[in-house]
Amino acid sequence: MACFARAPERNAIMPQSFRILLVEDDDSLRACLGEYLTSQGWSVTATAFATEALRLAERQRFDFSLLDFHLPETTGLELFQQLAALRPLPAILMSGLASAHEAAAAREAGFFAFLRKPLELERLRQSLQNLIHSHFGGPVMPLHDPLPRSPNTMLCQQHLDQQRQWLPHGRRGTPPPAP
Repeated sequence: MACFARAPERNAIMPQSFRILLVEDDDSLRACLGEYLTSQGWSVTATAFATEALRLAERQRFDFSLLDFHLPETTGLELFQQLAALRPLPAILMSGLASAHEAAAAREAGFFAFLRKPLELERLRQSLQNLIHSHFGGPVMPLHDPLPRSPNTMLCQQHLDQQRQWLPHGRRGTPPPAP
């Protein structure tokens, strides 16, 4: 007895796995985002450093990138320009500390979207869907349902909610002062 997969329906959306370069210097946020993106069926390569991101981009082909604005060695804007010199790559820029001027500079530089931290997973998901639709023509949906209620997604959302409480009190990652 032979086993053959059924041919997809003619109008069915075919899911696609995208290769994402994630550059974020906050270890816990990088892990959280990496797990969330992986849970969507995408291949994620993550690093905290621009120099490593450039080395990775020289050796691997990525479909798009998700970059932090403030990195240890440079800015996400400068990294975006260096990556574009290798191969143009759609990107989303994230920052919790960027000024209005820096946000405008990101749009001017050609970033697909600028997201303020702490991130909201639903806003990130929508930005990623829009990027995929705009640059690749779809599928609009990733491999899995949006915001699955997996333990990883819930932990990631808890982490982002915790950051949301900390940010108004000072530098990123600094807990609020004790009452």
